[in-house]
Amino acid sequence: MAVGEAALHGVHRGSLTRVSRSATEGSLEGHHVQATRLLNSPQSLSRPRVPIMVGGGGERRTLRLVARYADAANVFGAPEAIARKYRILEEHCAAVGRDVDQIERTTLQSVAISPDGGPGSETPAQVVNHFGELGDAGAQHVIFNLRNVHDASLLELIGRDVIPQLRDL
Repeated sequence: MAVGEAALHGVHRGSLTRVSRSATEGSLEGHHVQATRLLNSPQSLSRPRVPIMVGGGGERRTLRLVARYADAANVFGAPEAIARKYRILEEHCAAVGRDVDQIERTTLQSVAISPDGGPGSETPAQVVNHFGELGDAGAQHVIFNLRNVHDASLLELIGRDVIPQLRDL
């Protein structure tokens, strides 16, 4: 199967998922997928359906799929890179007649923090500044992994010196 065909399968699976989660019964007729009696029982607690988040920053395919099907987009990179991804997402949304503000914009980041910003890490103030730059670039939410998460003192540092400052952003 060619890459384009794989992406097409993904579009049909996305449609299938949307149909199956949005109604008690439904059907889907696609080029590769036909489903005549979709049954969704028990119903999801989320209404009208479970939200769909698509992660990735492929500018031609992934962000186009986000514009058509997703409730949230999760991209990664520096503030300049995610700002570009969000601009491209806006173009794809305009092409399909969708308001880009219907899509939650998130970013995945990695945080290495220490009280003094030692080698390979940032100070709490630098992390707050970086998150502010991500917000300025269009991110509404930052999802991050914490290097050395096993060190409880780092969690305490974030709770004490980062999170309270983020409320003001």
